[in-house]
Amino acid sequence: MTADLDDLDVRLVGELQVDGRAPMEAVAAALGLSRAAARSRYERLVARGAVHVVGVVDPAVQGLHAFAHLSVFVSGSARHVARAVAALPTTPLVSIVAGRASLIAEVRAPDMPALYDLIRRVKAVNGVHHVEAATYTRRIKDRASPSPPSVMPRIDDLDRAILDVLQADGRIAYARLGRAVSCSPSAVRSRVQALIASSAVRITAITTPGQAGLTQMCGLGLRLSRTDAAVSALAALPALTYLSLTLGRWDAIATLLVASPGAVVTETDRIRALPGVDGVEAWTHLEVVKEDYRLELTPVRRRSFDAERLRRSGHDAQPVA
Repeated sequence: MTADLDDLDVRLVGELQVDGRAPMEAVAAALGLSRAAARSRYERLVARGAVHVVGVVDPAVQGLHAFAHLSVFVSGSARHVARAVAALPTTPLVSIVAGRASLIAEVRAPDMPALYDLIRRVKAVNGVHHVEAATYTRRIKDRASPSPPSVMPRIDDLDRAILDVLQADGRIAYARLGRAVSCSPSAVRSRVQALIASSAVRITAITTPGQAGLTQMCGLGLRLSRTDAAVSALAALPALTYLSLTLGRWDAIATLLVASPGAVVTETDRIRALPGVDGVEAWTHLEVVKEDYRLELTPVRRRSFDAERLRRSGHDAQPVA
């Protein structure tokens, strides 16, 4: 651990990554602390900006079903191009990297024709001279997102209002959430629990990598021969925070998050040695220009609702106990 987060801090964050709305009594019991001590640690981490509990909404809620990873090769300023790409719609991740490409981006669209059009817009950005796309076919592991639902539940206006608030504050008290969407706390509680159970949303702790001592973020393009065996082994690696199967240059794309360059070498060597992994291509994230997976949910009709006002209002109400 680093001086930023001690072992108890890391364990506390781990509990909230599993269940961001876990009662503080349960978190405290898991850590062997009093409720007051656990809450004090949590509030200190939030105040420092080291952790934020949010609702991560499945993109299918907004009708986004096609995804791709882009390797973007540029002439001139990588920052200029990265900012222009980041301004495009449904582009949640843009990062300047060291590797074959100058930057990488993740793009989302409702379907494959729309995804193709979005990639064409990236190619048209001034300074871009080449784009390689890897289309996601199946998400295997993602610490920050819900597991894809087998059947997307019906989402109405009230659900969208609730999800919009949870994207800003995953631990907001039911009473305060109910006031925000003009609904009773008991009805809101039932809705939130149903949305979580359906995998429409996952409430989880998002950490700032540098604060947690995990300062080295690398992307990996993987060539696989024995896909099933390799995927199972890769998904079990704690250092891999993301893993998806793809079509394109690679069979899979992964994200590695570790504490040091030496750990990058150790983990990539471990990955190369796995049965079924035939090749590993790596790139290092130098500057994340944009990382925002919040969805612009459809405006809610017939309700007085202002998510931005709630975001600015701070913690004037009691959070989840």
